[in-house]
Amino acid sequence: MQVLRPPASPIQMPHNRKVLSAMSLELRVGVIGAGSSGCGHMFNLEYFSPGCIKSFCDVTRENFDRIVGATVGGAANAAGDFRADPRQVRPSLRDIPFYTDPEEMIVKEKLNVVTINTFCRDHFDMVKLAVKHNQHILLEKPIAIDADDIEATWELLADYPKVATVNFTMRGAPVTLAARDHIQTHGTIGDIVQVQYVNNVHYGDNYFRGWMRRSENVGDLFLQKATHDFDIINTLIGLTPRRVAAFGSRKVYGGSRPNELTCAECDDKWTCSKSLYRANLDGGRSGSGPKHQSCVFADEIDIDDNQTVIFQYDGGVNVSYSQSFFAPPGGGQRGGYFVGSEGILRLHYYHKFADAGEGHTASGASSIEITQRLEKPRSRKLEVYDWAGASHFDGTRYGFAGKLELIRGGQSDVAGSIREGYVSAKMCLAAQQSIETGQVVDLHFPF
Repeated sequence: MQVLRPPASPIQMPHNRKVLSAMSLELRVGVIGAGSSGCGHMFNLEYFSPGCIKSFCDVTRENFDRIVGATVGGAANAAGDFRADPRQVRPSLRDIPFYTDPEEMIVKEKLNVVTINTFCRDHFDMVKLAVKHNQHILLEKPIAIDADDIEATWELLADYPKVATVNFTMRGAPVTLAARDHIQTHGTIGDIVQVQYVNNVHYGDNYFRGWMRRSENVGDLFLQKATHDFDIINTLIGLTPRRVAAFGSRKVYGGSRPNELTCAECDDKWTCSKSLYRANLDGGRSGSGPKHQSCVFADEIDIDDNQTVIFQYDGGVNVSYSQSFFAPPGGGQRGGYFVGSEGILRLHYYHKFADAGEGHTASGASSIEITQRLEKPRSRKLEVYDWAGASHFDGTRYGFAGKLELIRGGQSDVAGSIREGYVSAKMCLAAQQSIETGQVVDLHFPF
């Protein structure tokens, strides 16, 4: 058995990849959309380049004040998945200028970088604005949520002279890079024949308690969740998808309850299996703040809560993918089997983990297990990558380091490009189209 761990220093890239080049550039970053993702982007960019965040823009400053204020005050998980160590956040971050007009912010603050973290439906409009003002663009996934905007975003950014990236946080995880090296660089399992991949989300309630439960905001949960997994599969096998067939349904969430109903106000809070009060009583899980108390059986919920997809890639390589959003707290699974002509690689992001509630994990490790054709029957290669409570399997900070490396004129293979965001988004839309039409959908790319 071989046990590997990521580098001890958080600023040393896996596989000896450098983090930041020596080029001197004053980063003047503006954040468009200051919710949990936007504030998380601030924390991660500031980690590598203190003082680079110059301003932020949103409809109100409520979320910014809550998240940045709490983090400066010592709350380590205030930014959701993009968690930060409060000791590494400058107190003056909470005093940066606030705008409600993104164009006014770009001009007045003389920005050269914008990070876009608005509702997904607004991504394309913000990209257009950033291109107009010749900004480097750090775009949260997905690049857009409808076909016209996805194509228009590609047209704008395909040959854009500045840096434009899509935030696929799992790309930089050490286990992802190691799996890619096994499959593509070393040929450990021969030629890829098939992939069997699954994502059973153990914090799925969260998607149905807030703004993501409405299709007008997010499109669907392919675009919110599976887009990461599709990008990982594409990255590891290095092939292009050509055909899609999919099925989906809503089996657990949604219903006829009032949209404004919360667990605290509900007469069923001690009997409902989705109640936060019942979860605390029977499951010993900590309670949630007001943001995560909305009823998951609300009338406005109109997105599927489970989907299964089959893709066919170049050369006849078949990939199956399933995601569900009602796994129990300790039942999270993400990853799958990469079947090759000379062996099988199992990628397991949740090899071991401790659930901390509200979608957070207190600690965990990912793993790769390899079985080769010419090994003796009981032989295995096992690699374990401890992410020690870091977000997105220890991929988040490496990803942001890669973005800054690109902006400073260097290279990065962990910062997702617009091309990768475009391919993944088109896969998501094709899968949803297949569900709605009952037909196999062909994928076409202009490259």
